[in-house]
Order: sequence, then C-alpha cells, then structure tokens
Amino acid sequence: MIREKSSDLMENILLLLLSINLVSGIINYSMLKLPVLKIQLTSVILLFVLAILANRFTVEQITVGAICIAVTFISWMFYGATSEFLFLILLMIGGSLINPKKVLQLTAIITTCSLIFLFLLSKFGIITNLLFWKNGSYRQSFGMIYPLTFAAFVLYAVVSFSMVSFSDNSNHIWAIVIIILAITLNKYNQARNDSIALIAIALLFCFNLNKIPNIKKITEIGLISVEILAVGMVFLSKIIPNATNMYYKINSISSNRLYLQNILFSNYHPSAFGKYIPEVGFGGQGQQVQGYFYIDSSYTRIFFMGGVILFVLFMYIIWRLISKFIRLGLYRHAWLLIIVMLTAITEDTFSKLGTNILIPIFLCNEQVIKDSFITSKNSVKSVKRKIKFEF
Repeated sequence: MIREKSSDLMENILLLLLSINLVSGIINYSMLKLPVLKIQLTSVILLFVLAILANRFTVEQITVGAICIAVTFISWMFYGATSEFLFLILLMIGGSLINPKKVLQLTAIITTCSLIFLFLLSKFGIITNLLFWKNGSYRQSFGMIYPLTFAAFVLYAVVSFSMVSFSDNSNHIWAIVIIILAITLNKYNQARNDSIALIAIALLFCFNLNKIPNIKKITEIGLISVEILAVGMVFLSKIIPNATNMYYKINSISSNRLYLQNILFSNYHPSAFGKYIPEVGFGGQGQQVQGYFYIDSSYTRIFFMGGVILFVLFMYIIWRLISKFIRLGLYRHAWLLIIVMLTAITEDTFSKLGTNILIPIFLCNEQVIKDSFITSKNSVKSVKRKIKFEF
C-alpha cells in the first residue's frame, strides 16, 4: 500500500512537470512575449532526474536513452549543434515512465485549452494575430508565431484525444468534428498538409480497423513505407534532377522546399554528430524577410542539424513504438502516428521540443502501453458486463 502511494505520488509529480513543460512550450511558440524557455527547460531536467531516481527503466530504454543522450550531448558540446535535441531526448526518457494514456489525456486537455485561450487573446487584440499573404488571401496565426504552428498543435491535440477517448468501433460524430477542423484550418491557416492529415484521421474513425482483413500486414506495410519516405525526403533534392519538369512540379507543390533543400546540400554536408545551421524564417514577424532560408522537413532537420547517428536512432525509436502498437492490436494508434510521421516530411514540428507534444510516449515499453490501453479497456468492459448481469 505504501509502495503504491509512493508510486502514485511520483507519477503525479512527473505529470505536473510535464504540464509545466507543455504550457511553457506552447507559450514559447505564441505571440505572448513571456520568458518561459528557462521554465520549460528546467521542467524537462527535473522530469528526467526524477525519472532516473524512480529507476524503473527496461534494458532497452536504458540502452537507447544512454546512446541518445551521449550523441546529443557530444553534438551540442563539440559540434555546435542546438541543445534542443538533447532536451528532446531528456523529455522522451522522463516521460517514458508515466502512464501513456494519462500523458495523452493531459496533452489533449492542456493543448486544447491553451489554443482556445491564445485564439481568444488574438481575436480580442490582446496579442498579435499575425497575417501572412498567400494565394490571394491572408492566412492567420491565431496568436501563434506562424499559421502552420497553430495548425500543427491542433493536429497533435486531435491525435492525443483520438488515442485515449474512443473504442475500436467507428465514430462518425468524431470524424465529422475532425473534418470541420480540417476545413477551418485550410480556410484560415491555409494549412494544407495538416488539413489532409486530419481528413485521413477522420477516415480512421469511419471503420473498425480490427475488422479489416489483413489489417496487421497493411499497417506493417504503412510503417515500412513511411520510414522509406522519411529517408527519401532527406535526399529528395539528390534523387530528382535539377531543371527538370518533375523538379519544378514537386518544388511548386512543396512551396519551394526542394529548392531550399538544394541550397542546404550545396552549403552543408551531413555529419555523424550534426552542426549548427543558421536559419531565417517568417515565424513571429508576419512580413517578408531578407535571405529566407529554413529547413521545413523534420527528417532533414534531424539529419543535418542533429546528425546522422541521431537520425538513425530517432527512426528506430518511432519504428519500435509503432511496432509495439501493431503487436498489441492497437492499429488505430499505429495509423495515427504514421499520419503524424507523414506530416513531418514537410513540416518541422515533429523535430522540435515545444511542438512535438507526443514525444513523452516515444520510449514507453510495451507492457506499460498494454496496461494503459488494453488492460484498462478490458477492465471497463468487465465492469460493464458485471453491472449488466446484476441488473
């Protein structure tokens, strides 16, 4: 009994620190000019330290975590890479001991409330609602530093909520809600990729995936495909010849991303431990900037700025997580992450500390995932059957 209370207390403290990290991370990407970065980094460090003191890691978590810390620390200290990747790993390790269902519930609630709060502040003129002119109309940021940042948080909040709130059966009401969100984001934020991702998620709720023949094999193929696409995106400018019709078409569809990746390869070379790469983006300004250069793809970002070793480790971690979902028959969870991985091909949010709010579940072990999403679900069903029998 004492051990259980101690364990619950520790988890609650970890959840509190995770909440602080979430709120400060969202504020850091908003137009609220508050010095929250140090608060966020401090919460991540404390989360990591307390998780280490809890000493409940598996061999895989210890091995992968230690290697990731070593690589990101060396990259930061000796190769000038950003320290953000190190904190990303610390958050991943610190969050891995918390019940992932509780993590996702907390993430969905805090992110949704924060976005509504920032949206209202921007609409009442308390903080700036940045406007960016594109395709003949303005795209709005709704209190965030960039329209796509707001859209990405909406997508991740929907993913978090979708993982913890529904059974395996179809849910057409939730699918309609998601489609409405997708249409809204496409209209006001012009977040094409996130809107497509939301529509794909809505389709997941039109069926009971467990009843689809060969769903396990289909999901495995989906995982393999998205990993190949992730690697392919890093070398896309090398694969597609310059000054060809295909090059110009893909560059146009990808909003000049292929051209920018060409510049990246021309000026920088991949290395084992990454490097610092100066960027000039539109975020937080709402106007054109001189010498625009930004790495939008999360995979390209990790590959160049975090290094080849970190890229391989990161792809292994996400592969293992989705594979755990597949083995446990949590196919909708697996596809939700596959869809998020697809958005990361053209967006940087998957590789950033404040925006990838799913990071704390990435290193969770299989038993914890089973206890969170399957055992608890079966317990609820058992209680319902018992109540039905009694009546």
